[in-house]
Amino acid sequence: MANQPVRLDYGFCAAERLGAAAGLDDAALARLQAEFERAMTVVSAQKAAGKLGFMDLPFMGQDGLAPILAEAKRLGEFCENFVVLGIGGSALGATAVDMALGGCLRHAFARPAGAMRLFVADNSDPRMFAALLDNLDPRATAFNVVSKSGSTAETMSQYLAARQMLEQKLGREEALRRLVFTTDPQAGYLRKIIAAGDDIAVLSVPPNVGGRYSVLSAVGLLPLACAGHDVAALLEGAAQMAGRCQSPVLGENPALMLAALAVESFRRGRNIFVMMPYASDLLGLAQWFGQLWAESLGKAKALDGAEVHVGQTPVAAVGATDQHSQLQLYMEGPQDKLICFLTIDDYGRDLTIPALHPELTGLSYLGGQTMSRLIKAEATATAAALARQGRPSLSLRLPRIDANVIGQVFYLLELATVAAGAALGIDPLDQPGVELGKQLTYGLMGRQGFEDQAAQVRAMDAGDRFLI
Repeated sequence: MANQPVRLDYGFCAAERLGAAAGLDDAALARLQAEFERAMTVVSAQKAAGKLGFMDLPFMGQDGLAPILAEAKRLGEFCENFVVLGIGGSALGATAVDMALGGCLRHAFARPAGAMRLFVADNSDPRMFAALLDNLDPRATAFNVVSKSGSTAETMSQYLAARQMLEQKLGREEALRRLVFTTDPQAGYLRKIIAAGDDIAVLSVPPNVGGRYSVLSAVGLLPLACAGHDVAALLEGAAQMAGRCQSPVLGENPALMLAALAVESFRRGRNIFVMMPYASDLLGLAQWFGQLWAESLGKAKALDGAEVHVGQTPVAAVGATDQHSQLQLYMEGPQDKLICFLTIDDYGRDLTIPALHPELTGLSYLGGQTMSRLIKAEATATAAALARQGRPSLSLRLPRIDANVIGQVFYLLELATVAAGAALGIDPLDQPGVELGKQLTYGLMGRQGFEDQAAQVRAMDAGDRFLI
């Protein structure tokens, strides 16, 4: 099957569909063209300066992919389960792709031949993690510790617990065979553990690739290869999209147009960005996008130091499920949302609806039709209903769900994010707000050097005064 492009449909953002008050006319699009042509220049300069490493990942070639595939092959010879110990960008990308390609019910059924079951333990929740350790056979399980710094508290607490369990049940040598580190090429605590003499396999993450942009690096590719997915096709799809997104012309660059529509919507008071795929298997993709958009664009200060407090709040929804839970708010609530639908041309399989009750007019119209036609009609009708209320939406139209298409989508959304950051004048690569929470946590947990942070939290504690 020939690779087909993911397309961006922005008709329901246009004035001719929404009306002059809510939609964009030719003059507005011309203004955005000039602004985002400058934004694309900023992105190009950042790439040339080596800051946007994710843009190079689709082109790693066989040399870059070989060690990842070799490690997946080694582990697959004696393991049936692969557990990622990571959080945020170290977890959400692999989960999103595995759910998209393996299905949201993948853990309910037997694993495909030659594939490992993929579990992503992305929280320090003891109830969840203890249950995982209790129910996996340590002899058939590998653990992938993903942290560039090697100091992420949630991830490293899991590593310590998993390693102790493996050593107690299998011995030190067999425990080390089942551990893989994915980390910085030179620095960090995981490198120190290896340097101290522990013979643990290790894969590197380029220093200029941040966690939320890392799914096409070893961070995401090793788990996905172990789960039996075609990671070469994933990279191929991303490279295909990269080729389509070089133009500074909005009408030729889907990532740039998506960024322009989102930023313009934000400036018009639409500070909530809803991603709503019409496929249950794409929920993980919407959740991954939530981190990408929120952590990249939610910033207090601009690059020049001015206080700006920008950012759209991302919301993950699923069609048609959330037509029956969230759509009422989207239709009649505040005019503060931009909806991005993900629609599928070919679902890969279909079910014909039986004609069982011809005497019931409320059911008989369904008989003989297909479920794919129904869900496509629901997506079309929802977008049209929103437009009739003057509420904009756009659609990413996926030809199907496979590795090539998912690779296209990931690259498109990552590039749109940094382009939006350039237009907003903020840094889409840092996360200073997250760092403060980490530092306070270190203090409360007694980490050396963070005593002041612990004191700050204790000073804010009002005891039982506000406890009911």
